[in-house]
Amino acid sequence: MIKIKRKLPVSKNSTFSLVLFFLLSAFNLIQAQEILPDHPEQQYTEHITVTPPRWNLKTNLLHGAIGSFNLGAEFRTGERTSLDIPLSWNPWTFSDNRKWKHFLFQPEFRLWTNEVFSGHFFGLHAHYAYYNVGNLPKPFSPYMQAHRFQGWLAGAGVSYGYRWNFGQHWGLEAIIGAGYAYLSYDRFECGKCGEFIDSKGKNYFGPTRAGLSLIYGMGASQTVERIALPMPEPVIIYNPTFVSSFITPPVEDPKIRNEVGSVFLDFAIGRVEIVPTFRNNAAELQKLHSQLQAVMNDPDATITAINMTGHASPDGGAARNLQLSHQRVTALKNYVSATYNIPENLITARGAGEDWETFEQLITASNIEDKQRILEIIRSNEPSDVRERQLINLSGGRPWRVMMNEMFPALRRADYQLHYAVVPFTVEKGKEVFRTRPGNLSLNEMFLIAQTYTPRSPEHNELFETAARLFPDSDVANLNAAAAALDRRDAVTAAHHLNRVKEHNSVYWNNMGIMQFLQGNKTEAVESFRKSGTAGANNAEELNRHLQSLQPR
Repeated sequence: MIKIKRKLPVSKNSTFSLVLFFLLSAFNLIQAQEILPDHPEQQYTEHITVTPPRWNLKTNLLHGAIGSFNLGAEFRTGERTSLDIPLSWNPWTFSDNRKWKHFLFQPEFRLWTNEVFSGHFFGLHAHYAYYNVGNLPKPFSPYMQAHRFQGWLAGAGVSYGYRWNFGQHWGLEAIIGAGYAYLSYDRFECGKCGEFIDSKGKNYFGPTRAGLSLIYGMGASQTVERIALPMPEPVIIYNPTFVSSFITPPVEDPKIRNEVGSVFLDFAIGRVEIVPTFRNNAAELQKLHSQLQAVMNDPDATITAINMTGHASPDGGAARNLQLSHQRVTALKNYVSATYNIPENLITARGAGEDWETFEQLITASNIEDKQRILEIIRSNEPSDVRERQLINLSGGRPWRVMMNEMFPALRRADYQLHYAVVPFTVEKGKEVFRTRPGNLSLNEMFLIAQTYTPRSPEHNELFETAARLFPDSDVANLNAAAAALDRRDAVTAAHHLNRVKEHNSVYWNNMGIMQFLQGNKTEAVESFRKSGTAGANNAEELNRHLQSLQPR
């Protein structure tokens, strides 16, 4: 039999691939160093020191990826040193007689840069392996695919790695190393039970270790030291006590009240007599009746005067409309005097003629055709009759017809003012009147009643709010309502009333300063108290003490 041997060149890359394949190594895991408390108490701090595990179990994920059983153990030998002992075993033969059987032992002594099992480390390792590999696929060289190698290797090297810790037990380690290995092997043809070719030995210099390892640490311990912190000097912020300013309203003598209203009566064409049953007259007269009866039935009130003013719309001659407005309002005067037995000398009636002012307001609020031109005509200085003809002729009379139907009825009316005197009340009587007819009370009477209630009580607050509602144009009423609101720390209501005050006197500035403080505008409050003079002197001192307490010591 003639044996034919094929000799293929052994490249350096082939040797590197063989060594690197067996010397894949593991990532190692490291333990935490120090854990600070999540929520330390205000007066204490806790220092928790975790002692690294005494030893670790690990598995090389890269070895596992190629089907090798592997397990390692790493032991702490000092504060910054450890000993790593990994083992790897692959017993498998795959299809087409492909195999990378091996047993690898690669102990390593490590020096950690900070503390053991945490962060960076450098290693010095040795390695021994028995192997039987062949028919290896890409990326290995064709030479390793065409042959089977069986033998052993031994050597040593240096490595660098890093460990991440994910808690007290778990971690992950990456490592890479380089060094020397001597390989002794028998070479065979790659087929099953291939022919023996030769035996060789090789010296290898290059990468000798690489790995990614999952680690579980055991034997860790921790100590907790609770350290008392120096007690800080207590910061005491001075809470100011402000005094709001009230004004005693002057006595109202005589105490006169006014009621106002309008009636829109219908008259027959060219007539001035009031017919209560004509069109809507009954409803309009009822409005006047209700107001008159309310006053006349009040035992504390006496009618002192009724002033009536008649108005007309611009349709028709101005002179005729002036006469008609006077005659019709005089008819209303006579009707009221006769119906309610009110002396005629208490009732005045005046005809005002065409009401162009109200007419302009109605046009301004409308969307009528030719609105701007109509307003120009109304506002011109032409006589009333000339303006009337201009309006009639505008746009073929369309706007005029709209005005006749929708606006002129509101201009034909009688306005009236009902004046009556109210007797003065004692405080106790005033409390009864406040529940039924608060409008009969004067500001002075309501103020005196309020003084009988506890400040900030519902009754106290209601009196001042009612006074401001009944006398909205009174600075005194609004200042007192603001002061009552400030006493209950209601800055919103206080601002509403202070915004209605026309005369900014010392009382206003004092109350304004308190309101600004409640709103958080302390700088503005200082200036307002300064403007208040003696009225706000005590409040200014209170604010100053508060601001001083905020200064760092």
